[in-house]
Amino acid sequence: MFLRQAAWKLDQGAADATKFCAMAKKFVTEAGSRVADQCLQLHGGYGYLADYGIEKTVRDLRVHQILEGTNEIMRLIVARQMVGR
Repeated sequence: MFLRQAAWKLDQGAADATKFCAMAKKFVTEAGSRVADQCLQLHGGYGYLADYGIEKTVRDLRVHQILEGTNEIMRLIVARQMVGR
């Protein structure tokens, strides 16, 4: 829901769209990575095999934490918007 709200704000040209998109990107990529890591842990060594598809999800989610600005940069964007800079 948070991601949909951020996308809606971006589509509407809302003044706080940048902040919401940064928060959503950080939250969604980190939550997805935690879930994928737990899935990988559950499958053990088999999780690293291409046969199960988990390894691709783990790789893709790691890349998404970096693409379009790292999650650290997303934190800075949100912090600057919150203090009014």
